[in-house]
Amino acid sequence: MLRKTRRGDTLVEVTFAIAAFALISIITINVMNSGLNKAQATLELTHVRGEMNAQAEAIRFIHNAFTLERERPTSEQQYRELWMLLSRQKNSTASPSAVVNDPEDVPNLTVNRSCQEIYDGMDDGTYRAFIMNTRVIDPTDKTFVGVDGRNLSDIVITTKNSRDKFIPTTLNSRVVYGKNEATTTNNTDAEMLETGFYRDVQYAEGIFIVAARDKTNNASLSSSTPEFFDYHIRACWVAPGDTVPTTIGTIMRLYNPELVEGVDLW
Repeated sequence: MLRKTRRGDTLVEVTFAIAAFALISIITINVMNSGLNKAQATLELTHVRGEMNAQAEAIRFIHNAFTLERERPTSEQQYRELWMLLSRQKNSTASPSAVVNDPEDVPNLTVNRSCQEIYDGMDDGTYRAFIMNTRVIDPTDKTFVGVDGRNLSDIVITTKNSRDKFIPTTLNSRVVYGKNEATTTNNTDAEMLETGFYRDVQYAEGIFIVAARDKTNNASLSSSTPEFFDYHIRACWVAPGDTVPTTIGTIMRLYNPELVEGVDLW
């Protein structure tokens, strides 16, 4: 009698148990992946915000430095040339590498499929973008690679002079620094890192700045003096688990120091 009541699980019961285990496993893995993706996305967002803040502080520093020295003789204004690049119209004959655009030329940050959409208008006649080398701001730094330490194109990198350095990113928006091969070929990576040789901007991946001037007082940009400048700091990248790119931006408004106390240098 006892032997007749003993039996194993049926095939249906085994199949059901395996299916239930698989379903629970899939749900658990999806929840874990979702949590990891959110954590990674938050980390990337924090990193990108830090990069954007560094760019903003670099521009603000140059603006403040020029404001403090604007009444000195021109030969003593260390940050005059840098401010000229950051405050002159992009087609300026006096500053051909200047970066300021018309307000209506600032690109839309809306992206449908790829961050490449934002890059299509860079310096093709639509708008000019730039990035700051935040590791080298002092234009009189004699240790920096450049002509007499004042190679401004190594401090303000523009799409006019270095379009190939502005590229979309597959990770998150960042400024990638590297070494200058011409001056560091005899140094090891550890020595270059210790002595600060990693100061050349290799790429601006998914991050760039577009400057626009005030156009409220006069429709003719060539004859009017702007009261302020808006610096649109933009970032675009694909966060983990997303198919649509993440885009963030901030605008920093700086008032024209050349109009303070009637000092009009335009």
